[in-house]
Amino acid sequence: MGASGTTGLQRTALITGASRGLGLVLARALAAQGWHLVLDARGAEALEAAHAELAKMTAVVAIAGDVGDSAHRARLAEAVRAFGGLDALVNNASVLGPSPRPNLLEYPLDALETVFRVNVLAPLALVQTLAGDLKPGARILNVTSDAAVQPYAGWGGYGASKAALEQLTAILAAERPDWRVYWVDPGDMRTQMQQDAFPGEDISDRPLPDASVPGFLALLTGDLPSGRYQAQALAATQGASPAPAPHPGPVHGMRLVLTVPDFERAAEFYRDGLGLEAAEQWIGPESKGILFRAGKASLEIVNAAQAAEVNGIETGRQGVGMVRLAFRVDDSAGMATRLVERGARALSEAVMTPWGHLNVRLQAPDGLPQDIELTLSQVAAPEAESV
Repeated sequence: MGASGTTGLQRTALITGASRGLGLVLARALAAQGWHLVLDARGAEALEAAHAELAKMTAVVAIAGDVGDSAHRARLAEAVRAFGGLDALVNNASVLGPSPRPNLLEYPLDALETVFRVNVLAPLALVQTLAGDLKPGARILNVTSDAAVQPYAGWGGYGASKAALEQLTAILAAERPDWRVYWVDPGDMRTQMQQDAFPGEDISDRPLPDASVPGFLALLTGDLPSGRYQAQALAATQGASPAPAPHPGPVHGMRLVLTVPDFERAAEFYRDGLGLEAAEQWIGPESKGILFRAGKASLEIVNAAQAAEVNGIETGRQGVGMVRLAFRVDDSAGMATRLVERGARALSEAVMTPWGHLNVRLQAPDGLPQDIELTLSQVAAPEAESV
């Protein structure tokens, strides 16, 4: 028996919640490998768009509906049987519950029943429906969350449902050792559900769902035992790289830092004149700085003393440049190496700052303005968030 359980035979996967987010990017990855797919989602229009895209690569059946509905599950089972059975079932469909997220004492019980019906009962019901159609060595992947094991305030409904799903999945693994049964935390992702969980907030710093796909592929095609896995961590241990291609990671934010000779006048100009909101402010005996939020960007103005202090920390020199671009990245040292290969000049090695960032300072390559320096900032301390 091969790693997928069907050496030399066509592989088929059923993925719920496959019209967007993790479900869609996983379906794309499997389609590229030639898997046949049965896809489910509540939104018919988005699911049809996914079907049109994936049908160019492989055989796909897409059925819109609520996985919590028994008639809908029966239709999914019919599609699976038409393909000759199932190698992998990915229970990805979930609901968040009310948003903004209520505390448990205010949680509507009818909404909580819906969350448990979709997040706990539906995955089990689908396994029960398809049990006779699972091929030897079949994989069952139930998508969970760190909210299942961490007591986050406001996440009681969703977290409790995922905790129940994890225990249910663990027991299923114990009862059916002939299957590979996984409960998989995909990690933080930039998805619509994540946006719904944080309405009005900027979630662009979260990685795209693509970063979790290599971990899922390792479970679907590898030889790992049943158990709980964190997809993004698994990708690293398996030597997999998040898509796209090898890269130190995305830039999560940029800050323009201006060193100004008249700090008070500049502060008044940007705050009162332009109307920017001051998000942070630090005033010392000599050093002064204000961070303004400007939509998805930020502007920091500092006086010469503050600039010299930061320069001393990051580079060991006291020279003061007028303009600096600060980029928040996942791997400051790796990104610095990448930029040096493209002509930038490193002004320092990676330095741990007093504010919990691992920073590297560079000068732009020849042909670009030499009075602009770059800081690559990696958040090293969990409580630190800004660059």
